[in-house]
Amino acid sequence: MTTIILPTKNESESIRETIERVRCVCADPIVVVDGNSTDGTADIALRMGVQVISDNGLGKGDALRVAFDYADDDVVFVDADDTYPIERIPEFIDALRDCDVVIGERTEFTAGSLPILLRIGDLASRTMFRILYGERLDNLTGFRGMTRDAILRMNLMSNGFGIETEITAKAVRLGLRITNIPIAYRLRAGRSKFNPIKDGIVVVSAMVRYRFFSGGR
Repeated sequence: MTTIILPTKNESESIRETIERVRCVCADPIVVVDGNSTDGTADIALRMGVQVISDNGLGKGDALRVAFDYADDDVVFVDADDTYPIERIPEFIDALRDCDVVIGERTEFTAGSLPILLRIGDLASRTMFRILYGERLDNLTGFRGMTRDAILRMNLMSNGFGIETEITAKAVRLGLRITNIPIAYRLRAGRSKFNPIKDGIVVVSAMVRYRFFSGGR
């Protein structure tokens, strides 16, 4: 069995549709890990019969680590902001039979889904990751699958937006089996929580930390 994890913070515009779309493609349990939403996101999920847990209010990485501790099996996690193709979840679940980490590689961007400055930052981040780790991987995508064993081996530590980069970096350093699934990235519902400057620094710091410092492993 696989647990589908939906990290949320003020996603009332899209959480209902996201849950419905997940249920249309798989029967696996859904867990919403909510970051103290003030717009009723958690209430909507509860009314739909979905398990809701709370994070510690420290950011996306904290939310995912709380959810990973809660789940007892393999996981697929995906942002609940309508940017990712939920209908591809079964492919991620199937891929986990033969690999440790599945990365939804964003190869197509719909119009307006990522402003030009963020596109430049995204390209720079992927380029830096390739230089540091020798692998062409999407280190920022919010659509991934991981086996329980991979989660335990990674010993994840990030609290904020560095979590996806930490997962990607540690997957490479630990020699885990990685599979890429090309996906399209769509225009999001609601406002982005990603701060290009503050969170960009967090991402770069994570890349360097997990490449050069053994304590980051």
